[in-house]
Amino acid sequence: MKILVTGSASHLAKTCVPYLLEDSRIQKIIGIDLKTSPTNHPKYEEHVADIRSEEIEKYFANTDAVIHFAFVTNNGALADRRLDREYIRDINGSENVFRLAATQNVKILVHVSSAIVYGMSPDNPAFIDESHNLKVMDGFYYSEDKVAVENYLDAFEKQHPSLRVARLRPHVVLGQHTQPLIKSMLKQPFHFMFPDPQPLTQCISETDVACALQQSLFLEVSGAFNLATDQVASFHWIHKHLHNFSLPIPFAIAKQSHRLAWKYTGRYGDPAWLECMSHPLTISNEKAKQALNWTPTLNLFECLEATV
Repeated sequence: MKILVTGSASHLAKTCVPYLLEDSRIQKIIGIDLKTSPTNHPKYEEHVADIRSEEIEKYFANTDAVIHFAFVTNNGALADRRLDREYIRDINGSENVFRLAATQNVKILVHVSSAIVYGMSPDNPAFIDESHNLKVMDGFYYSEDKVAVENYLDAFEKQHPSLRVARLRPHVVLGQHTQPLIKSMLKQPFHFMFPDPQPLTQCISETDVACALQQSLFLEVSGAFNLATDQVASFHWIHKHLHNFSLPIPFAIAKQSHRLAWKYTGRYGDPAWLECMSHPLTISNEKAKQALNWTPTLNLFECLEATV
């Protein structure tokens, strides 16, 4: 199998690409990103290119599968353009990648989405499954664009029935290559004071995402698949687990401080990341277990310890 990977220098791709390169069924992986990755392997070829550009068409030739990671996760990395909504939406649109996959007769498209497409709100049910309606969190660019891409895929799949499309929806991904913002938050010796009941969350290890990705390539499956640990926990509990001492911080103060830091420095990520932590989001992983013959190998506690 020959695979094209977009966003090949992304945090998650740094684990998934080397994992897939060890599979003897994969003859070659071509990576595309605006940055170079540390991956070095005889079967790996990487190109610095913009996924919105027509020049990437040549990399789709004779490709069996496309894995789509490319996405702006932390707007702070865009410096002064972090507030340019149209610029970010254009990067995240993904239409060019999907169009080329169809016109170049690619057989498999795996889109790496996120559990955030279900939204985070106080009325979320426990263990949301893949049939749950998607919900945009207005003002949260990451949420808006993840949902927009999935909505686009709904129509795209109907127009291109010969292209098998799988969507992976991982919860917070933890591990060696975790997003720096998440690592920083986990290392801070404080927790936010939320009213009871405490909002619950999950995570998933990056190696378990890589395994699910591998399964989605070689099994005849399509549709969406939630990826998460079986265990859930509150953010308060997580900090107590990681730190002998955890200082409580009023959430209102944390939000105001975060807004100021974002406005003047672009650090610590979009304020919407902090806002969404005040609501629960837990997802069911039963469909992935059944259809992908997959199960998380690291539990929530092991994911945390592997990250910090």
